[in-house]
Amino acid sequence: MEDLLIAPKTCSQCNSEIQLEQKYCNDCGYPEGGTEQEQSGFHARQVMKKRGQAEASSQIKKGRNSLFVVAAIAFLSGIYYFFKLDDSSILIVNSILAICYLLLGFWSQKRPLVALILGLLVYLTTLVLNGLIEPETIYKGILIKVFIIVYLSKGINSALQLRNA
Repeated sequence: MEDLLIAPKTCSQCNSEIQLEQKYCNDCGYPEGGTEQEQSGFHARQVMKKRGQAEASSQIKKGRNSLFVVAAIAFLSGIYYFFKLDDSSILIVNSILAICYLLLGFWSQKRPLVALILGLLVYLTTLVLNGLIEPETIYKGILIKVFIIVYLSKGINSALQLRNA
């Protein structure tokens, strides 16, 4: 007798091979054997997931931009205080900080979660140290400081969401 060869069934979404009696694709979860409602629900979840990823990417980009802004502020304030106080150590320290923020900003393109967490920690440490040395610096530029902390925090949260998705 001749054995009938039955062509394997493939998922219409990801082209993975699935068993004939299988309702859901093992790879993408598409309900190949499901109802129209289940299939449209799958597509709706995919669209929502893509939107969430796009929004998370936008927040990460804002966090990255915050690192670049902090780098510019650190460098420019170093130049300002160098000329005001004629102290090259301030320029050197602020230049090193600016380079650190720039490197973290560029690194956040590959590893956003780690880079943004480190950026926030360096920024908060700098604020605390400046506050201990000169307490009046705590209140100077408080709105800018809050915005930077918020953008870095939102970037961290979005990087966490992308990592867990």
